[in-house]
Amino acid sequence: MQCLNTIRASGLKLYGALPVQPHINICSRLYRKSTFRNTPMVKRPCFDLRNVSIVRGSDTHAKMVTWFMNTHYWPREPSVIGLWMPLDCSYLEFLTAKFSHSGERLLAMEYLPRTREKKIIGLCVANRVYPWMAAELEQWGHATESIPEKHRMYFCAHCLTSPNLFKKYNVEYIYDIEVLGTSAEVTGQGVGTLLLKAAIDSAHDMRHPLVQVVAVSSYASKICEKCGMTKVWSMEYKDFIDKCGQSVFYPRAPHHTVNIYIKYFEPKKGGAYPCKPPF
Repeated sequence: MQCLNTIRASGLKLYGALPVQPHINICSRLYRKSTFRNTPMVKRPCFDLRNVSIVRGSDTHAKMVTWFMNTHYWPREPSVIGLWMPLDCSYLEFLTAKFSHSGERLLAMEYLPRTREKKIIGLCVANRVYPWMAAELEQWGHATESIPEKHRMYFCAHCLTSPNLFKKYNVEYIYDIEVLGTSAEVTGQGVGTLLLKAAIDSAHDMRHPLVQVVAVSSYASKICEKCGMTKVWSMEYKDFIDKCGQSVFYPRAPHHTVNIYIKYFEPKKGGAYPCKPPF
């Protein structure tokens, strides 16, 4: 092909029909590989929030939740990535099984009109947390041999004991939203806000006294602020150190701080009355 281009350019120059064009390697233009820097991240243009519905999870959704945790949640969770924790460790397998079969699970399902199928794009899992669970996490951290697992257990225990929300609000337990995440292709398009609002409304209906979100990422913090939650505690990852005084977390930007947001339901106000029919 290069020889044909050279002969053609020489003939056109000889007869004066057209000016000589610069040589272009067509093959290199067609098959040139693009690098990561010159390929911007583009959100899915066909996404429509009106096609998203919130489904309450059950045992039939266990495999779906497990797939979402291993594919979308753990690879982007700062308290896992910042510790270089392997995704196939036994600790994450235990947590995945726990979130797949227990707690209140809310799934964000997107309806695809082209194939008439439903796809999971977001997940929210909430469980009750009691004061004695912090000591249990620390004992579990003493027993494990894996350093990343040990640091994450100490980190979770520290997030329970340091704010001291049990005594501050005089509650027996905290309704803790442990998992709040979406797939990367729909980040920042309202799916996380939809999930968190559904979880808060469900907690209000179930008469839970205090709702807590440990926002380990900046995206989760923005979602909590949009839903009207109050920030009561904050810590930078670099301030969490081990016994030798060394920092253990090295998260990616912009996830440099962990914040705790709450939604407190005053017991004196009680619950909201259901809508009465007009007749």
